[in-house]
Amino acid sequence: MKYYHILLKNILLITFALLFTNCDTEGMRKVSDDKFVGVWELKGRSMLDGIKVSIERTENGNFVGKVLEINSNKYVDLFLEAGNVLVSNIQRSSNFQFRLTEKKIGAGLFSTYGLDSSKEFMIEFIDDNTIGLGSETLDPLKSTVFYKRIK
Repeated sequence: MKYYHILLKNILLITFALLFTNCDTEGMRKVSDDKFVGVWELKGRSMLDGIKVSIERTENGNFVGKVLEINSNKYVDLFLEAGNVLVSNIQRSSNFQFRLTEKKIGAGLFSTYGLDSSKEFMIEFIDDNTIGLGSETLDPLKSTVFYKRIK
């Protein structure tokens, strides 16, 4: 019985040692939120493809993304114009993940009827010039919806 306990402790010790030495700590380093500043193009959603947004830090330290250029979608043309706020908030949720709040196209119309006028995404930097958008069930790194830096 004593031999069994020693063997079990050794197996657990080896398992934990292997587990912690093989963890990918590179992806867990703190990402600077200054990487958001710039001009981004939306990709992966047919209605929003090609819209260009300038994300800047406000005086109080928050981020706001204003539309620089719209695409040729008829609904985008009807409800969105250059200068409108599309990204209303970006907040850190961990060292490398953030939450981005994006206003919906036609937000004014939705809010008139008591519907949600914005959508929140979990986001991560795929590389320095690409932000992946995910949800509670979709990993941002595997998403086909993203923001691509153009400046």
